[in-house]
Amino acid sequence: MDIILDMGNVLLEWNKDKILKAVAKTEKDYLILDKAIFQSGLWERLDLGTLTREELVDRVLSLLGDIYEKKVEEVIWNWPAYIDIYKEVFPLLTGLKEKGHRIFVLSNTSPVFYELLKDQLAPLEKILDGFVLSCDIKVIKPDRKMFEEILRKYQLDPANCIFLDDVKDNTNMAESLGIKSYQVKQRSDVVYVLKKFE
Repeated sequence: MDIILDMGNVLLEWNKDKILKAVAKTEKDYLILDKAIFQSGLWERLDLGTLTREELVDRVLSLLGDIYEKKVEEVIWNWPAYIDIYKEVFPLLTGLKEKGHRIFVLSNTSPVFYELLKDQLAPLEKILDGFVLSCDIKVIKPDRKMFEEILRKYQLDPANCIFLDDVKDNTNMAESLGIKSYQVKQRSDVVYVLKKFE
């Protein structure tokens, strides 16, 4: 069995509210940062790989002014410091790997993934058989091309794959390609689903 995992809310928490609340000390700053970074479509361009983090910082500061420089840089460069890593998932994935299952990541993310693999997601690096990231191929889920790319790149048989993601549109797209999919709605769902394949 080939196990394909989303990253946000499957391997680690993705919670922009938690990140913004930690960085913005007032409601006003929270709303200003949210609008400029997340509601503006700029963050999505980071995941699409059409904007670097340096460019994103510059773009946001051109909207907000240098008074927000420290806060903007903190959100864009240091967000992983404010979220939880789902550490309980790694021993389970290691066990599945030892049983002969292969482990892949399919994620809408920026190049921060490469840093996470060296740091907070280091246990994953040892067991990962491959990955496809939106920033590298310039499309984001639920675009069909994301799924086709991971199947092609690693010559996966959809009928032999399972896919875990927190977004229904993404699991629906995977299902349309013949991949058995599970929408995980809360942290505990990840372990619950993976235990079925032990």
